[in-house]
Amino acid sequence: MEILFLSHCVPNPPDKGEKIRAHFELNELAKKHDVHLACFAKTPEEIEDARKLIDRCASVYTAPLFPLPLHLARAAWPFLRGACLNSALYTSHGMGKDIAALLQQRSIRAAFSYSAVAARYVPPGLPFVMDMIDVDSEKWRQYAAHRRPGFLYRLEAGRIRQLELERARQAYLTYLSTRPEEALFHGFAAGVRTSVLENGVDFSYYDPEKVPAAAGLDQRRYLLFVGSMEYFPNQQAAIDFAVKIFPALRQRDPRLEFLVVGRNPSPRVLALARDPGVDIVGGVDDVRPYYRWAQAVVAPLSIARGIQNKALEALAMNKPVLASEAVCRTFGGKLPVGVQQCNTPQDYFEYPAPADTRRSAMKRFSWRDNLAGLAETVSDAARAKQPR
Repeated sequence: MEILFLSHCVPNPPDKGEKIRAHFELNELAKKHDVHLACFAKTPEEIEDARKLIDRCASVYTAPLFPLPLHLARAAWPFLRGACLNSALYTSHGMGKDIAALLQQRSIRAAFSYSAVAARYVPPGLPFVMDMIDVDSEKWRQYAAHRRPGFLYRLEAGRIRQLELERARQAYLTYLSTRPEEALFHGFAAGVRTSVLENGVDFSYYDPEKVPAAAGLDQRRYLLFVGSMEYFPNQQAAIDFAVKIFPALRQRDPRLEFLVVGRNPSPRVLALARDPGVDIVGGVDDVRPYYRWAQAVVAPLSIARGIQNKALEALAMNKPVLASEAVCRTFGGKLPVGVQQCNTPQDYFEYPAPADTRRSAMKRFSWRDNLAGLAETVSDAARAKQPR
């Protein structure tokens, strides 16, 4: 069956939070369906990354979203007139025309939308399944409490929430990444059909037995933070940990270091390197050696939507995770083996007892298992008489 895969990001390579989930979903759908991909690219390099997916897609269309500051400026006017900023940002007349032409040429029977923003490009009358991933409107609501001007973030939160509700009502089924996210969504979207599709991790790649040598890391004692450092919650978490928690840990253990690994660190994050023991590594080609030799991985985020990939990757590498209450809450119910909730700075002094976190994580966070019913759900949508 031919299907349309819509995404607000290029689902390749799987090296960033939003891309990882999309990448594995695309691969799973491509096993049983002929997939036509339509996505947005934020750099010229991402267009090339999208083209590399032609080996598993029937066709690939990429709408450029660069230079990003220009597109943000263009989105500002619709936002001031009452539109959702995110929806205005991901606007492409070319994508709409390309999809319309595709439907004239091919027998597209259903669509899969990766995010509520991408769902605006589902042609009228075409049944679709949506992966909303997280309740993005809640993240913007939380931004309002931490960023300025707060009223603009609250305004955008309300508009995104309306978009999420509208698209979910149109979809045959809406996926969310965790049960807490699903419960939150049902708080304002009662009666909408949903299901939970938890994240997974690539255990064949994140394997401590397959880590290449990394000169010197095995001689260092360090705590590790991993994440895209252009993302505000990651910036906030790294800064707060370095300033409020790490100095006390360093005082107790003078050899201990705090390593921050992730692309595009902001000036505020880079400034942390002036503090004793803090090393802002930046982007790396292979993060596995950093996981391999870390004492523990810290995930002290105060804003956390969905299960953090950094936590899953650490567990796959047999490393304990010292996590905030917000991060622990995303797991719902009992925490995975190796994850310790840290409510106070004192909690970061003690690590979980050694355990086979990898083996335990494989039982819950397998992409193969978690995605097993995805292709059939899209087929069910196509067989339905009309979108729900």
